[in-house]
Amino acid sequence: MGVEGQILGALGIFALRILGVSISTVRMLITVRGRRLLSSVLGFFEALIFAVALGSVVSQLDNLWNLTAYCLGFAVGTYIGMLLEERFVTNFATVNVVSAHHAHQIAEQVRRAGFGATESLGQGVSGVVGSVRIVVRHRDIQRVIDCVNNVDPGAFITLDETRAVRRGYLPDGRSRI
Repeated sequence: MGVEGQILGALGIFALRILGVSISTVRMLITVRGRRLLSSVLGFFEALIFAVALGSVVSQLDNLWNLTAYCLGFAVGTYIGMLLEERFVTNFATVNVVSAHHAHQIAEQVRRAGFGATESLGQGVSGVVGSVRIVVRHRDIQRVIDCVNNVDPGAFITLDETRAVRRGYLPDGRSRI
């Protein structure tokens, strides 16, 4: 096989790895959301692409073009998979805030910024504390944290991945309670 053939083969491996790893990223996200059938179908194609690409590399381990294409395809596929996740998969997180003295002001600040906030009281180590829960898209997490820090820089903040959102209040007005 000439150099042109080797380069074309390496480009094919590169493209397969990009496609396979991108599918893998999306499949994992879909699996977490409980979509079994679609996840299984994507898993089939992911495994098929992996087998073909790996077979092409293993059958010619002395071909550095193929090995390099395989590794670069994995790296680029990971990057593209993350871009696909950001673009097409709406991820939500729950921001949990605990503040000894400013929970209500935090909730008001968050609401003024256009987000829903649920307030409650709880018992902390030193007595009664306020708690605020805010469900947001991942891209809005930092905006919410900035709102919290503007009111109470010492507030305790945790983030939880939110698997699904049904009803409630979201800034785009899709859901409201």
